[in-house]
Amino acid sequence: MIHNEDKPERRSNVRLKVEIRVYYGDHHSKLLSGYSVDLSIGGVFLVTTYPFKVDDNVILKLSIPGQEEKSVSCDARVAWINFDGNPLKPEYPPGVGLQIKDLATEDFQSIASFLEIEAVW
Repeated sequence: MIHNEDKPERRSNVRLKVEIRVYYGDHHSKLLSGYSVDLSIGGVFLVTTYPFKVDDNVILKLSIPGQEEKSVSCDARVAWINFDGNPLKPEYPPGVGLQIKDLATEDFQSIASFLEIEAVW
């Protein structure tokens, strides 16, 4: 189920709760697979127990629903960590908040188009 956040946030981008497949890692030759909890133009929350640290660089490949023939690839930075046992956001599972960096125009448009369509549902 996809819906807007109930609480106002500091973000300037629309963030929707959405579960999409995310491939991630620190090198293109060895990417792990997981799922998002939410997504915006500026970032994604990734469910993971991988031992990331804040400010780690991460390679992302996002499978945008309805655009299966093309995935969005970009770099990201670990902005925050939701630790199991001591979460910053108890309503979220263990994982990391990732800030998307260096998003190509075409990939930006893919995410924006998806978010626009989903926001009306």
